Amino acid sequence: MIDIPHIVAHRGASIEAPENTIAAFRVAGARGAKWIECDVTLSADDKCVLIHDDTLERTTNGTGPIHHSDFDTLRNLDAGGWFSDIYKGERIPSLKDTLETLYFMDMGANLEIKPSGCDPVRLCEEVIKELRTSKTVPPILISSFDDTAVAHMRKHMPDLPCGWLLETLPKNWKAEYACLGASAIHIDHKALTPVSAAEIVDAGVPLVCYTINDVERAKELFSWGVTSVITDDPAKLLMAIPRRPFAAHR
Repeated sequence: MIDIPHIVAHRGASIEAPENTIAAFRVAGARGAKWIECDVTLSADDKCVLIHDDTLERTTNGTGPIHHSDFDTLRNLDAGGWFSDIYKGERIPSLKDTLETLYFMDMGANLEIKPSGCDPVRLCEEVIKELRTSKTVPPILISSFDDTAVAHMRKHMPDLPCGWLLETLPKNWKAEYACLGASAIHIDHKALTPVSAAEIVDAGVPLVCYTINDVERAKELFSWGVTSVITDDPAKLLMAIPRRPFAAHR
C-alpha cells in the first residue's frame, strides 16, 4: 500500500480555490498538503479531464453533460469564474496536465475514477494509457464507487493501489473487499462508528475518510485508527494536526 499522508486536499484546496483545477492543487501545495484528491472522467472524444459533476453548470460557464462535449470545447470553458473573479479563466485540467503539475510539485494524488455518464471500462483504459505513457507520474492511489472500475484497475494495473469508495459499510464488506482486491476503504466519515472503524483497522485495511473540515472530528477519527482524512481546508487541518496522531484504540 502506498503511504498516503494523513491529510489530503479534497479536489485541491477547494475552500480557497475552484475545485479540481490546477489553481486549487497549487494552493493546496502552498498550504503544505502533500496529496490532493481529484475526479477524472471522459470528454465526448475520450480524453481524460478533471471535473466532479455529471454536468457543466455548477463549476463552469458551460451547460449540459460533460460527456457530450469534446476536449477542445471543455478546455475553452471558464472553470474558475463561478468561484471568484480572481480565478476567472481557470480551465478544466486534463489528466496529463495534472500529473505533470503534481510531479513537479512533489505531490501525490488520490485519483477518483468517476464514470458518471461514460463507460467505466473505457474510462479506466484511458487512465491506464495516460499513466503508462506519462513521463511525469506522481504517487497515485486510485479510488472509485464503481466496482467495475475498481476491478478493472486492479486487473490491469495490479501494482497500483486502489481504494474502494463507499457511502455506507456493507455487512459483508470483508468478502466484497477481498473479491475486488482493493487496497483501502474510502468511506463517508458519517457512516463510521468506533466499532466499525476498529473492525476495518484491525483487519489491516487502510481507512480513508471524506470529507472532514472540522478539526475535532478529524482528531476523533484519527483516534479510531483512520489512516487519512480528505478535507476542503487542508491549511486549517494541517495547522491543527501537523502529523498523524496515535490511534487511541490500538
